[in-house]
Amino acid sequence: MNKLIVNVLYILIALLAAVQSVYAEKNTGSLEAHVHGLSELTIAMDDNSVEIQLISPAMNLVGFEHKASSKEDIKAVKQAELILRQYDSLFLIAGADCKLLNTSIDSDDLLVTESHHDDHNDHNDHNDHNDHDDHNDHNDHDDHDDHNDHKDEHHHDHDDHKQGESHSEMVASYSYTCKDTSKLSSIKVDLFQSFPGIETINAMWVMPSKQGSVMLSANNPRVIFK
Repeated sequence: MNKLIVNVLYILIALLAAVQSVYAEKNTGSLEAHVHGLSELTIAMDDNSVEIQLISPAMNLVGFEHKASSKEDIKAVKQAELILRQYDSLFLIAGADCKLLNTSIDSDDLLVTESHHDDHNDHNDHNDHNDHDDHNDHNDHDDHDDHNDHKDEHHHDHDDHKQGESHSEMVASYSYTCKDTSKLSSIKVDLFQSFPGIETINAMWVMPSKQGSVMLSANNPRVIFK
């Protein structure tokens, strides 16, 4: 399957560029502009395998794009992961007699890792140490503290600006083995009911001999290979 992905990579890039151009003419934003409500689906096939990848702004799946810190946010991410693993209800493959090999869900943009917590704690410990030193030399460093306060305010403003511009994504990948993909007639994509935040899906597909694209919606959820 990895060989297939390498072989069709350039075709996918060219196809994606063409679809983006067409979509940009019909909408004020493009895929590169991280449009909420829009997700991307790529389907790559060879004789006996199918690879499906969904890339979606986190807003479409969990309703936010910041790091999940509260219990409610973490629960929302885990719930989205659980739904995305229910491949048999999300992708209905007609023909080819395909069976799932593995599923991969990437939500790292949303979940705080343990290393991030450790770095944060180390930073707090360092600040505690500095606070102790500042207390001892408070009278000698008033001007210096004022300068630090100014830097801190600027730093926080910069962080808030960066957070406001964050664009988190979730990526779900599915690998199938099939008896004969030449008999694969269509794939119905049932993501719209599970994730109301997804309004349209830009679906691109590649076979060894042909490729195509279609804009999916709740009223048009089927990728037809012809």
